[in-house]
Amino acid sequence: MKILLINSDEGPDYLSDLINYFFLDGNYDVYTNYIPNFLFNDSDEKDKLYGKGFTLYGKLPSQIKEDITILNESNLKLTINEFDKIIFTSIQRTFNNSHIKDSFFKNIYENVRVKELIVVDGEDHSDVDVSIAKKSEYFKRELTNINSKYAKPISFSFPKSELPEEVKSIQQKTQILAPMDPRFNSSYVFDETSYFEQYSKSLFATTTKKAGWDCMRHYEILSRNTLLYFPGIQEKPELTMNYFPVDLQEEVNNRFLKLMISSENIDSLEKIRVKYNSKNYRKRGIKRIKTKLSKLNLVQNNISKLDELNLEMQNWFVSYGTTSIYKKIFDLN
Repeated sequence: MKILLINSDEGPDYLSDLINYFFLDGNYDVYTNYIPNFLFNDSDEKDKLYGKGFTLYGKLPSQIKEDITILNESNLKLTINEFDKIIFTSIQRTFNNSHIKDSFFKNIYENVRVKELIVVDGEDHSDVDVSIAKKSEYFKRELTNINSKYAKPISFSFPKSELPEEVKSIQQKTQILAPMDPRFNSSYVFDETSYFEQYSKSLFATTTKKAGWDCMRHYEILSRNTLLYFPGIQEKPELTMNYFPVDLQEEVNNRFLKLMISSENIDSLEKIRVKYNSKNYRKRGIKRIKTKLSKLNLVQNNISKLDELNLEMQNWFVSYGTTSIYKKIFDLN
């Protein structure tokens, strides 16, 4: 399948870069105006990138670049009708200091015979370029209902080829909550290895809405077989992260809060006194509490339910949370 990717040269853009990653790592014949070199393992830019280049950057084998054909604008005009798919990966940005929608899109639209151009808008805001959307199949990451007649939803993902070969099961986790918390700047202290390690050994990890609702962190956590604690998820617009299982996440949130703050997890002396109505209740109660604490009853009583929730969330992640979702979204063979 012959794919033309029109890229911006402004620098990293997670959604654009994930789409590039999907096609470059797959069995596709890729043509482009620009290769994002920071995706490849011979790049020296990784540590300077947003998010320290975790997950996505500096990973693809550099030899892949030998199979990518770079086209200038004149070559594009001559070959524009030879491609199976034409995808503008970052329509709101620029290439060579010119707006892609004013230069590349206009020229390609005027010269392509079949008007089936795919346009991707991965910006954090919810605005849609209606004039472009009317001439293309327009995908918007932070999509809201007001623009649903102009655009289709699309989300971030996790590079399928970067999934770990092994993950810790719920029973193998050694801490309830990962120390990395995006609500506190003081927790941004990890290198890439320790970042994923602290998620791997945790039952839960906190994630939140930042500039936009969609965020690479959601998928990084899930990739380590770790459940999200996602406060405020019920406020997410319906069409942003449209595949995300909100009802399931709310159930996970409730389970997390119950584990952390509910008195149901540990018997109080009063509860034991009622159960053992005798003068020895205090001695029995203290012994019982020690036993329950020594077995980490806080988690043990909930392992079965956590397993069920985690299985549901991981099934969703495999189907909708990795880069393989773009095959479905872009209707590829």
